[in-house]
Amino acid sequence: MLLICFISTTCFTYSQISDSISEKDSISTQKTFPLKYYKNFGPPYYPEIKLTEEDSLSWPIVFDLSVNFKDIKDLDVNNNFFTGKFGFNTYSKYGFEYITAEGEDLSYIFRHTDWVAAILNENEERLIGELIESDRSGLYKYYSSALNGEPDSVEDNVSNAQSLYEGKFSRTYLYIENEFDHKWDLGSYPFDTQKLIFEFNTLLDTSLVTIVPSKKFVSTFESNMKNLTAGYKITDVTYRNTYKSNPSEILQITPNFKRPEITQTLLVELNVEREGTVLFFKIFTGGILSFFISCMVFLIPLKELESRINLGVGGIFGAIGSSAFVYDILPVVNVFTKADAVNNLIIVMVVFNILVLLLQQMTFQRVNIEGKYMYESKEVKYFKRLQSSNYSFFFSIAIFSTVLIGIIIW
Repeated sequence: MLLICFISTTCFTYSQISDSISEKDSISTQKTFPLKYYKNFGPPYYPEIKLTEEDSLSWPIVFDLSVNFKDIKDLDVNNNFFTGKFGFNTYSKYGFEYITAEGEDLSYIFRHTDWVAAILNENEERLIGELIESDRSGLYKYYSSALNGEPDSVEDNVSNAQSLYEGKFSRTYLYIENEFDHKWDLGSYPFDTQKLIFEFNTLLDTSLVTIVPSKKFVSTFESNMKNLTAGYKITDVTYRNTYKSNPSEILQITPNFKRPEITQTLLVELNVEREGTVLFFKIFTGGILSFFISCMVFLIPLKELESRINLGVGGIFGAIGSSAFVYDILPVVNVFTKADAVNNLIIVMVVFNILVLLLQQMTFQRVNIEGKYMYESKEVKYFKRLQSSNYSFFFSIAIFSTVLIGIIIW
């Protein structure tokens, strides 16, 4: 009887633990701290670390991340990459060493760089620079390169209070120079804002490690970057989270629960705004002048047909030439941009002026009255007001200006 009761109680308790794991172990509930059910299992169940209630370690380990952007270069609309120079800090409430209550030494994985890494492209100019590790105990390790196995210098009893804050015990700083891919968003060109994306990835499952932006030491950028292309201005830094499931890496979480490994990527976005006013007038001055030239036809008397036609044709060629110039300096993109809208507006309004010119000439005829040639206007049923050159001149400019402002604000 005692044996039956013991088996029944054990099975009931185990089923309760299993159910709680199935409900809690998902991305949507990763913010539930701590995930104490990982203390219930050791090897061979993930993460193969046996913890007890006596251990201060609880999963997941949360790393605060802060980025200091030093410089940006090669940011050009004809490049699909840019070069970024930055240093990033990670902060943790744990040190670089940890021994479980049962005596297992976890120091082999407790370096920050074993938990969080920047995603970098492979290239010859890549530089993974200085690495600094420090904690509240006074430990200070300096590596001239993070690729070095041993530190260049180690100091003890150093005051690290200024580089750490409440609840954080250790800090790692890593400097990087690297090329990063960039997908241009030119929908608002030349008033566009580009998001330069820097990715920081967890190297282990999100049940063990997560990354959050530091609220104490927020990400910063140099206000005057020496290599940032003229005409660009950095406005702010924003963040996004993405998650990736790896179906080829199956984790045995509990004796009866498996799932794919899930890693987190914190996207740090450096928002760079183009100062487009000067560029706008630089590339569209020719087109705007062509439009105003086409408007000049309304200031020439109706009987000067040849002069009016010459001005109208000149306006058309000017508008087409301006459009070709704009497309020549822009890369081919499969989106409708503000530049396209302005080009199309100029061409449409020049054609509109030519059509009004033709309308006016059709209603202005030369007639012979008693041997004398006279000019008379025939009133049409539609577009009567456009027969007036003064009205057409101001109407065309008003329509052009209104639509142009609307495009710029859009």
